[in-house]
Amino acid sequence: MNLDSIVSTFFSVFHFLVVLGLAVIFHEWGHFIVAKLSGAKVDRFAVGFGKVLFSRHWHDTEYALCALPLGGYVKIKGMDPDDETTGAEWEFLQLAAWKRILIVLAGPVMNFVLAFLLYVLVFMSFGEAYTATTTIGHVSPGSWGWEMGLRNGDKIVAINDKEITSWEDVLLTQSDFEKDQFRIIVDRDGSRLDKHYQIPKGYADDAEFVRPPDLFEGIFLTRILPGSAAEQAGLKAGTEILSANGTTFETREEWSKYFSAQYEQDAEGKYQPKEVRVVTRDTQGATTAILITPELVFPAEDAIPNQPVTRLGLLFHGEISVEENLLPTVNPIGITPKLNPVIGGVQEGSPAESAGITRGSRIVRLNDQEIDDFNDIRIIVQESLEEQEDGTVAARPLAVTWLTPQSEMKNGTVTPEIIKEPMLTRSSLKTGKLYYLARIGIDQQYDRKTMGVIGSIVAGWQKTIHICGFMIGFLYDLFTGGVSPKLVGGPIAIYQISAETGRWGLERFLSFIALLSANLGLINLFPLPPFDGGHILFYSYEIIRMKPVTMKQMENFGKIGFALIIPLILWIFINDLNRIEFFSWIGGLIQKAFGAS
Repeated sequence: MNLDSIVSTFFSVFHFLVVLGLAVIFHEWGHFIVAKLSGAKVDRFAVGFGKVLFSRHWHDTEYALCALPLGGYVKIKGMDPDDETTGAEWEFLQLAAWKRILIVLAGPVMNFVLAFLLYVLVFMSFGEAYTATTTIGHVSPGSWGWEMGLRNGDKIVAINDKEITSWEDVLLTQSDFEKDQFRIIVDRDGSRLDKHYQIPKGYADDAEFVRPPDLFEGIFLTRILPGSAAEQAGLKAGTEILSANGTTFETREEWSKYFSAQYEQDAEGKYQPKEVRVVTRDTQGATTAILITPELVFPAEDAIPNQPVTRLGLLFHGEISVEENLLPTVNPIGITPKLNPVIGGVQEGSPAESAGITRGSRIVRLNDQEIDDFNDIRIIVQESLEEQEDGTVAARPLAVTWLTPQSEMKNGTVTPEIIKEPMLTRSSLKTGKLYYLARIGIDQQYDRKTMGVIGSIVAGWQKTIHICGFMIGFLYDLFTGGVSPKLVGGPIAIYQISAETGRWGLERFLSFIALLSANLGLINLFPLPPFDGGHILFYSYEIIRMKPVTMKQMENFGKIGFALIIPLILWIFINDLNRIEFFSWIGGLIQKAFGAS
């Protein structure tokens, strides 16, 4: 192990200890301070676990620093079943039930407080990131935007009479694209153009919609538009597409590209749609072959490329390709923002940093392609992945030219590093499927909105509420089958993300601590022991029955909770080992051992 690896490991461990330690210590401090205020005797407030390295007594409490810095704990007199109790008023079980509830509740509450304070600090220190551009960087051929004549380089001025001043404004108008028609005003080379689009009948109304089955992979028809070529041919919602003219499809991008090009030109140059043989499978497993002639659709005169597309007139579900998932496309109009290819951040230890690329540099060329949009960098880097003969995936080196902040042109080579992560797609979230992603460790330069104290407090509060709402939704989906349990991580996942965000800098690192703290607060409210929510439920039951609980009852309740929680702990442990490909490594060792014998 070289010096760089040792230093990298040291900082990874340091970031992990800071993340976990801060979140847990704040949690325990909540228990501690409310216990003190409630009149309970706190024997020890410890930072860390294991052997006590240093301690000091003050006001009947031992404050200790322990050898294993993985959080901390609070020892309240009479709370542990092994404690000798005397019935003194300052013992935990002698406190009123509502006081015990407050003591237990204070831990999760302090986690939410920590998340809020950290988000406020982030907004005050770094401002709010946003995308100021309103310029279109790419228009997908065959999309509504292409059909109405939008072009790369058009600057959006208004959508349905709403002024557009940033790309966030564009995203806020997405609901307008579900109406009967919409209007976009753009600035093209100094001229104002008024673009209108009539949404196909049945696209956004209450026509029959069939949701695809769970864990479905492939092309699934969800809605057939009335009067369309698909309806006339007899295609039905709720069926799966197996092939078209013998061609199969893995992603919705492949499907869309294929069916948008089913036309030909006759001797006179006129476009004619081609008949397509589509093989479908219904919910009962029966297959049917259908001949269908798509509708020929011509775009506006100023569309690029100015040629027709063919459409079937249906909505479908399909797997999103990795490349499509990387782009911030606004659907269904199919436009992405043009992002300045200036580097806003470089990750420590990344291929970009090793090549000498610094924050504020502008990427000029990558893989012999001129770069004027940061989105092009994402696609080129991802396309560097190649499958090897042995089934593994490797990234080929990319030549890169960049302009430094000091206006010096430099050349170098970057070899993307490869990670395996889930994507935010329905299929990936359902199955926990991991994808190979390439990266060189750079981030785009965001515009920043400066925020004062009041603005930061408001934004911090909104961010905390948003994060909690998101995690509640995630937990709901997890327990109802909407999200794969494979996406749940434990200490190893926390270590990896801590190290990752720490290498990106303070903004991401503090934001991750806030996220983890809020997550810890929510999880601790689960109504099962050993979580705080289980104790709250138990003491609430005591208030309802108006009879105090005994230490034996608490002990039995805890045993039930641990019995229920052990399978979850084991599952998280297995997920963590899978995350570092431990079982694949063991399998490789076994294969080598048997091969050697």
